[in-house]
Amino acid sequence: MKRHLIVAAIAATTVATAAAAHDTTTGFASRGACEAGSAGMSNAENAWLVATFPDLFDTTGEAASFLTRAWTCDHNSSDGLYYITDHRLEVLDSDWFAQRNH
Repeated sequence: MKRHLIVAAIAATTVATAAAAHDTTTGFASRGACEAGSAGMSNAENAWLVATFPDLFDTTGEAASFLTRAWTCDHNSSDGLYYITDHRLEVLDSDWFAQRNH
């Protein structure tokens, strides 16, 4: 139950803050361009996550690992472009995240 409360708190906080700064509306011509864009956005957010959630992220490396999993680049078959997709809630509720925080 505690895990679900933590997930809910992080989700509520990150929706309206820096961790929601990824641009999910701009299409990229290639997966590489999309991943480079997402990485740049994540780099700007690593320190914020560590400072805001020190009980969950000890280092910017841990925050970067989370952000890499939370924001992926997915292909849109209707226009052929790649878009950054938000998977924060799924990652926060995943076994990977739970094991990482024990």
